[in-house]
Amino acid sequence: MQTPTNHYDIAKVREAFPVLKKFYYLNVGTYGVMPEPALNEFIAIQIDSEHGSRRNNANNPWTRTEDTRRQIAALIGAVPEEIAFTRNATDGINLVLAGIDWKPGDEVITTAQEHEAMNHPLLYLQKTKGIKARFVEVSPEPQVMLARIQSVYNSKTRLIAMSFITCETGIRLPAKEICAWAAEHNLLTLFDGAQATGAFSVNVRELGCDFYASNGHKWLCGPKGTGIFFVKKEKVDVLSPAHVGAGSLEKVDLATGQADPWMTAQRFEFGTRAWSLTAGLGCSLSWFDSLGWKNVYDYIASLTGYFKQRILERSYLQLLTPVEFEKSSGLTSFVINGRIAGEASRTLWEKSKMMVRVIPHYNAIRISTAHFVSEQDIDKLMEALDSIHNEG
Repeated sequence: MQTPTNHYDIAKVREAFPVLKKFYYLNVGTYGVMPEPALNEFIAIQIDSEHGSRRNNANNPWTRTEDTRRQIAALIGAVPEEIAFTRNATDGINLVLAGIDWKPGDEVITTAQEHEAMNHPLLYLQKTKGIKARFVEVSPEPQVMLARIQSVYNSKTRLIAMSFITCETGIRLPAKEICAWAAEHNLLTLFDGAQATGAFSVNVRELGCDFYASNGHKWLCGPKGTGIFFVKKEKVDVLSPAHVGAGSLEKVDLATGQADPWMTAQRFEFGTRAWSLTAGLGCSLSWFDSLGWKNVYDYIASLTGYFKQRILERSYLQLLTPVEFEKSSGLTSFVINGRIAGEASRTLWEKSKMMVRVIPHYNAIRISTAHFVSEQDIDKLMEALDSIHNEG
């Protein structure tokens, strides 16, 4: 495989991840790894924050958090006022699902391949608010997906809530077309971007979604406990904050009882928060900036294509993810015919020190071809899979 750009030096990129000297890390789709320069900067910010020595300079966590907000907004095509920081994508999903004024019988259209981050709060709303979740099978094809959505749509539908990239099979949903259809039917849209942000270019303005939840600890390789939530400025007042505290209200008057939330995403931030964590996310974003985001995206796409071709060369492997990168992402799921995925995963770790993800529902293995994974890593993985297949 030829690297997609002369400006992307994979050997140098890998130097920023000492963990790669210990084992093959193929699971960024679950947890990313902070690049060492960003990690060191983050630790320094955390130490200085606890020591109180940077409270009044431009490198304090509060100032750096606002820098991170601008970085995230630029990365996904938003404006800073539309970005709130959370702990993870689940937080952002809950801001929407808990913030809508539901009536018994209201309906939400979602998919049959959602993460617990979406499924669990929807099920809880069914139990506590009397709403109904409608599940459809996924497809990367716009007309197919829209037909499936149309088949369960009715006058009670209020929200479409789905993953941009499905966590189980890595299918990229036609979010832009879904959002356009939803707008025509006066429906709100929420997309879970946990497996999209940092893996390929995402522009929420072009997608047309009302809400977008993601995290910093997967493909963005930020600290664990960092998440981002986008709310379109025109839809801010659609959501009532489930939690309110110092910082979330623009106008407050104890005498009159006035309590007006900000008409920005700031309404979802309150109280003392983990500013050092969000500052640390900015450190990772700056490291990616130094590589060039297009270079990162091109590399992930190219390496993912290489990996899928290696899978297709083997008759004992069944590819579950679309071949085309435009219909998928950096996640690739496959079945080892005649093998139990959990057992194969243990073998990969015990014999080859390869960390992968098991998808029990499909008896599949999921691989994340992240920005630091090399062609040689993929070759070693294929050798290990061949060995598992040839064992009997």
